[in-house]
Amino acid sequence: MASPLRSNPWRAYQCLARQRARTPQNTRHLSSTTLRSANNAASNPLRSAERAKRVQEVAKAKRSVVISTVGIIACAATMYGLVTYDVFGVEALKNKEEKTASNKQAEATTPTNNGAIKMDGPTGFPSDGGPPRNSSVPYFPSTIRLPSIKDADKKQAGDELSTSDGDDYQLLGLGIRSVSFLSIQVYVVGLYVAKSDITELQQRLVHTAVHPPSNDPAAISGAGADAATSLVPPERQQLKEMLLDPENGDAAWSAIIKDDGIRTAFRIVPTRNTDFMHLRDGWVRGITARAQQKKPAPGSDQLGEFQDQEFGTSMNDFKAVFGGGQRKNVPKGQTLVLMRGAQGALDALFQPEATKPVQWMGRVEDERISRLVWLNYLAGKNVSSEGARRNIVDGLMTVVERPVGTVTQRIV
Repeated sequence: MASPLRSNPWRAYQCLARQRARTPQNTRHLSSTTLRSANNAASNPLRSAERAKRVQEVAKAKRSVVISTVGIIACAATMYGLVTYDVFGVEALKNKEEKTASNKQAEATTPTNNGAIKMDGPTGFPSDGGPPRNSSVPYFPSTIRLPSIKDADKKQAGDELSTSDGDDYQLLGLGIRSVSFLSIQVYVVGLYVAKSDITELQQRLVHTAVHPPSNDPAAISGAGADAATSLVPPERQQLKEMLLDPENGDAAWSAIIKDDGIRTAFRIVPTRNTDFMHLRDGWVRGITARAQQKKPAPGSDQLGEFQDQEFGTSMNDFKAVFGGGQRKNVPKGQTLVLMRGAQGALDALFQPEATKPVQWMGRVEDERISRLVWLNYLAGKNVSSEGARRNIVDGLMTVVERPVGTVTQRIV
């Protein structure tokens, strides 16, 4: 017997249509979407690997930040502890040295009347030999004796010099040369002046004060200025500001040291091991920068003060003094002296130890070389040691507060 549906196709079609209408349409789509996503995830393993890699990188970055933060905190705590609790005993050593220095000064000031008369510079000169001392800052004497160098053309680098026929020099001021933003101490530098030239120095300081090398109408001037032999406090203050002025200080210092007649010396003692080449390069950079500042205006037919061929030759001589000898290193605590003679010649001296004789390194005759080296420490906006410049200027103020030509005689 044949099936009713097979015998009636139209009826079979209607049954199938009704059955399809009753079946939910979204079931097929949802199942196919889910199946497609699962198939994509299973068929594309790179997507899962990239996601895992990103997670690992984020975790690694977080660990690095945490480790860096902990390291910074630990370093800060360690430095604070070292400073607070004085682990290395720096403060104790400093207090001991200050106590010893005070005892020595007290013994030195004890009068011993044996009839001898000692001629000293004006009162107020530095007498303690420098700034507060610690394990790295050397002691600077208030007076030193330097040799009188004659017949330099007959001498050779390394020759020993005697101070028996030399002259006494008085300390004007000193300071520490530091480099980089960390203020790393390189050496201590002090300026000395020959005692017999102090009167000439007084005269030039007073003359510079009453006739300043500037067009400033507020500068010191007036009737009787030429007859001045000392400066009153307001005049001293204006002179001090002039010497420290970043713009006019160069001209003021040049007026004091340029002409013949004043012998000065810079005494340099490294606080860490260095070498002559390193020191020389610093001076050469300063000399070159100042010489460039004095170049004539563009279009001028005249050469500047430091543009001639002779100056270039003198620069080569200066480099040779510190670069051609057998000795190259300057260990910590050894002494280097730059002397500026009465005519401006520069002599370099070296003393390996206090008990050993002074050695001559060489000479540069050109006055301009020594003047520019001196100005690197004394004048302008940027100097090699601001502390040294200010301390030297303070020492000069004690010179001009007394009449020109006066010295102190005291019985010792």
